[in-house]
Amino acid sequence: MFVLRTLRSTVRRFPILSFVVLACLFGWIPYLFGLYGAWSRPQNFPFGPLPAALIVVACQGRTELRAWGRRLRDWRVAPKWYLLAVLAPAVVQCGNVLINHGLGAPLPTAEQWADWPTVPAMMVIVLVLVGFGEEAGWFAFAAPILLRRHGLLLVWVLASAMRIFWHLPLMLSGHLSWTVGIVGNAAFVMVMLQVFVASRGRWTPIAVWHATLNAFGGSFFFQMVTGADRARLDYLLAGVYTVIAIVTYLAGRKTSARSVAQVGEYGEDAAVGGVVVDEAELGEQGRGVLADRALAEEEPAGDRLVGQSFGHQR
Repeated sequence: MFVLRTLRSTVRRFPILSFVVLACLFGWIPYLFGLYGAWSRPQNFPFGPLPAALIVVACQGRTELRAWGRRLRDWRVAPKWYLLAVLAPAVVQCGNVLINHGLGAPLPTAEQWADWPTVPAMMVIVLVLVGFGEEAGWFAFAAPILLRRHGLLLVWVLASAMRIFWHLPLMLSGHLSWTVGIVGNAAFVMVMLQVFVASRGRWTPIAVWHATLNAFGGSFFFQMVTGADRARLDYLLAGVYTVIAIVTYLAGRKTSARSVAQVGEYGEDAAVGGVVVDEAELGEQGRGVLADRALAEEEPAGDRLVGQSFGHQR
């Protein structure tokens, strides 16, 4: 019992670190089987972050567990975000194929194009395994906590580091190129953070985006070329997402205060889905929203910024 209480206390005190450790533990299980010959070509178990987040949240208490459960079940978001989550990664992948062709790679043959009906089915499969399995941890759990505690750039650094580290075995084994594993993941995290904040803390468009990216990329277009042409697609994917990340970050800086103020009028917290920004960053309008809500509920505005934070006990 003492050991269990100590472990729970540690998880409650260090939720993000505990989440990363557990996500790697669950995600890297196939490699453990591979050491004993039970798995010939092991890869990361995509559901790793989901049970890791569940354990960490459960250690925080019933209130936090119910809040996380509501966030997971909340798919309500403007249709434009789901449309963007499907079209944007698909267009990027198609554009990369055309650029790759301009650099010498062959275009997909008619026989290869004939397999396109498998893409929607693959999207559903990847959405369940990868979209839900990973993003329920990375964005439905970890991102809100990080956004409460740090500014966007530091959140990006920390979230990128966690994601890259989790993918490390894939890079070491050759299943994922170092370019996509490091540069691509870092750029993807920045783009998804912008989507997360702009959609008022909704994680489901990110899951759909991730599924579309993988279904059109690794499961379709990336299978059509080999050698240098295949490697070039990795460079193009990482490069294009890096450009998108820079553009969205610069564009998001101009509208962040207004977006936070609008988010403050909706949901339970100062930002829906747990995205909470320091009062100093809100501006006069944003602070006014928080003050009105605090007076209405007879609760100090400062407490509204941390009241739902995992690890913070009232």
